[in-house]
Amino acid sequence: MIAGAISVEDALRQASSLLAEGGIEKPRHEARILLAHIAGMTREGLLVQHAQTLDRPLVDALTALARRRAAHEPMAYLTGEREFWGLSFEVTRATLIPRPDSETLVEAALEFARSRLEANIRILDLGVGSGCLLVSLLRELPSAEGYGVDRSVAALNVAQCNAERHNVISRAHFFAGSWGQALSPAFDIIVANPPYVADGERAELMPEVANYEPAEALFAGARGDDAYRALAPDLSRLLSPVGRVFLELGAGLGAQAANLLSGAGLVECERRRDLAGIERCGIFELATD
Repeated sequence: MIAGAISVEDALRQASSLLAEGGIEKPRHEARILLAHIAGMTREGLLVQHAQTLDRPLVDALTALARRRAAHEPMAYLTGEREFWGLSFEVTRATLIPRPDSETLVEAALEFARSRLEANIRILDLGVGSGCLLVSLLRELPSAEGYGVDRSVAALNVAQCNAERHNVISRAHFFAGSWGQALSPAFDIIVANPPYVADGERAELMPEVANYEPAEALFAGARGDDAYRALAPDLSRLLSPVGRVFLELGAGLGAQAANLLSGAGLVECERRRDLAGIERCGIFELATD
């Protein structure tokens, strides 16, 4: 054995111990994910190579990542990617980590587009973040044109990388700005996953979220509805007469969001629940006289 090298099995055992000490559930499973990431192998490949050796630089890299994960840094930030809508998205600490809950918006928007809209669909994603919503929609709607807005230039860079990764960059346009203030109508589909956690609920969040994900993408004032309030005028101004808004809802905030958007000239069509049964997607259109 090369000096300083240890077996895959021993490396996994050491990393698992560090993770367990940090209170991480399924430490062995997560240790395999980290080692597969570092070694450029599949987790399945590791299973048949437990007797193989790892050089010291790889062992040290695994130990460093295991210590970060033991401090509850999200796995997605350690590996630099997260799956969403069957696609792999780059993520950094400048972006929220894509969640399966948000796929409810993609599903609802696609259903609407395929049943009600013609070609040349214009899609707007306000607070685009990693680009997971916009890129997923553009992948599914090959004739659509997409526009993503975010105040964070770092997040926009990630979204652009993801558009390139999934071959929709020629139909994706990104702008720095505050919601839709610098844009002109009209968009057929508007999606938004704004912050909706009340400031006082920080202590209730998992440490992976509260301590690592960008606060500006999480918290929205004392009642959690500041972003809905700010978004409402832009949504009604930017939506086409035949279009719809697909807005992510915080748990229990559906009625508040609907009330705020109603005051800006939008009417709620439906609320969709996510797989956990939580009202997650509010669907709106322009009110008619």
